[in-house]
Amino acid sequence: MFATASVLSSVQAQSAAQGEQLLTDDEQKIVAYIMKQVEQSKAGKPNFGPETAMAVYNELGIQVTPNMVPRIRAAVVAELKAIEERLMLKEGSAAPDFKLPVLGGGEASLSALKGKVVVVNFWATWCPPCLVEMPVLNELYAAYRDQGLEVLGLSLDEEGLPVTKPFVEKLGVTYPIVEADRKTYQAYGNVLTIPHTFVIDRAGMVAKRFVNNQSKEAFEAAIKAAVSDE
Repeated sequence: MFATASVLSSVQAQSAAQGEQLLTDDEQKIVAYIMKQVEQSKAGKPNFGPETAMAVYNELGIQVTPNMVPRIRAAVVAELKAIEERLMLKEGSAAPDFKLPVLGGGEASLSALKGKVVVVNFWATWCPPCLVEMPVLNELYAAYRDQGLEVLGLSLDEEGLPVTKPFVEKLGVTYPIVEADRKTYQAYGNVLTIPHTFVIDRAGMVAKRFVNNQSKEAFEAAIKAAVSDE
C-alpha cells in the first residue's frame, strides 16, 4: 500500500526548501484522491483528464482550476517517483514469481521457466514507445529461443488481454502476451515508466533492467551475456 501521507509530507518539505509555493489544503486532498485511484489501477497510471476533475468535484466538492493543475501534477509525479525509488527491483535481486493468463489461453509462470533466460517486458497498448520496442524483442526472441530465451510481454491495459490482440497481430509478435495484475506490477517495483524490461538469468535473478525504449543492440548484449552464462 502506498505511504501517501508520508510521501506528500516529503514533497511539501522539498517544495518549501526550494522556495516553491506549498500545496493548498484542497490541492493536497486532490493529490491524495488521485493517488488512491492510482493505487487501485492495474498500471499505476495517473489520470489528469477532465473526467478526473469532474470526479473530484462530485466526490470532494472541490473545483479544479487551471492554476492548480501544474502543482497537482508535479506533486503526483513526485510521489510516484518516491514510491518507485523505494520499491524498485534492482539488478542482482531475485525475480518475483507470478502465474498469469496468456493471450490465446493458458497461463505463464516464471517458476515454470527456471533454467531459461526470461525477458519480462511491461507494456501497454497506450504506450507508443512500447509498440516500437516489441518488434525488436520479437526479433531477439526468434534469434535466441533455441539458446534458451523466453520473452513474456506483461500487458498493463486495464481492459485486459482482449484489447491487446489487434496490436499483437499488427506487430507480428509471436512471444506470449500475458495479463499483468496489480500484485505482479508492484512486485517488480511499481515502475512509473514503461516500457520497463527485466532480463532474468537462468538462476532467476535480475541480470539487467531497462527503463524506456531501448535499441536492439542494448537488448542483445544483455541477452547474449545471460544465455552464454550456463
